[in-house]
Amino acid sequence: MNFDLNDDQSSILTGLDQLLAQTAQPGLQHAVTHIYSAALDETLAAAGYLDIAREAGFNALDAALVVERVARQAQLVEAGASALVAPLLPIDAGTRPIAMLRGPLTGAARFLPVARLLIVDHGDHIMLLPIDAGQVEPVETLLAYPYGRLAHVDTDCGTRFEDVAAIRRRWRIALAAEAAGCMAAALAAVIDHVTTRFAFGRPLGSFQAIHHRLAQAAETAESTRWLALRAAWSDNAADAALAAGFAQMRIAPFTYDLHQFSGAMGLTLEFPLHLWTYRLRALASELGGASGQAAELARLRWGEAA
Repeated sequence: MNFDLNDDQSSILTGLDQLLAQTAQPGLQHAVTHIYSAALDETLAAAGYLDIAREAGFNALDAALVVERVARQAQLVEAGASALVAPLLPIDAGTRPIAMLRGPLTGAARFLPVARLLIVDHGDHIMLLPIDAGQVEPVETLLAYPYGRLAHVDTDCGTRFEDVAAIRRRWRIALAAEAAGCMAAALAAVIDHVTTRFAFGRPLGSFQAIHHRLAQAAETAESTRWLALRAAWSDNAADAALAAGFAQMRIAPFTYDLHQFSGAMGLTLEFPLHLWTYRLRALASELGGASGQAAELARLRWGEAA
């Protein structure tokens, strides 16, 4: 795999970084579980970043680069489903934000309180359900996304979509790309903390034990990113299962170490670390978690023998 970005991809990320820098918020003003930004969502959509895979000459890899970069922000927007899953569906580009749910309609889904469309994986088919705010009951949670469940729904209004495998493949790629962005941002926040926080007259980051575990955390973040980008580049089901499974397998030790390095602050809502680590904890269980991705990868590699 060529690890260098081409000129178009470099231009995409340069423009996106400039836009994100212009819309960045100056840290946490008060204790919150998440910061959903409708303004940033509208800005990204208007600039075309969330529909990039629909444009001629661009593909899932370009979309994954956008999803990963957006996931690094403290402000939260729905990017993964819009950029990677929606282009496969018979829907208009403006039908978003999108929530995704696997299993019964009684379950809670990320982004449902702000969604205009719910994608439901029923196992043997996909249902696309238009959503309005009156249908959604918000769910309180520390997981750093707006969660909700359907209070009532008319399934007769939905559209059936048969290609379940394609939706799950892109869902896994989006999950891995979003996890990679959250890991990169969380690690950067902790590195800043251990560089400026002193103990025994030395920065915390200068202690060898912390060095070693930060190096392992950096390896996790970088490996997750490249596996996600490889899966987007190949748009292959096995690569997607591997990328999502690796990310989910590493989330628990990764978040444990970063919170420990931050001391008690790592567990408070006034310190921004939770904006990314609590998103990671939510992502860790999607689509069956790491064991679910491992089972899917085994099935793809070895079929019934798995």
